[in-house]
Amino acid sequence: MKFLILAIFAAITAFLIWRSKQNTDPTEQACAIEIGNLLKANPDAKLQAIADIFTKHGIAPSRCKNVGAMVMPQLRKNGLKPEDARIVMGQVRAAYPLVR
Repeated sequence: MKFLILAIFAAITAFLIWRSKQNTDPTEQACAIEIGNLLKANPDAKLQAIADIFTKHGIAPSRCKNVGAMVMPQLRKNGLKPEDARIVMGQVRAAYPLVR
């Protein structure tokens, strides 16, 4: 019985990991990395500069939230403290309506 439960748990975990790998679009990831680098270099970047990066990578306005969610880990990788990263994410969210 324990083996069956462990096998089901392992199968579900493997499926979720595989699915998360499939959902990562390289274009969206590149956009998030570029936004993270911009905000690392200039935490007070203009909203239009952030929106221009979304547009440059061809991110549709409906996908901005998904890409924006990938920016937070990029900010953390770039060395921002969690509190600072949350503040900067406000700028990213404010740039969503400017994406055309």
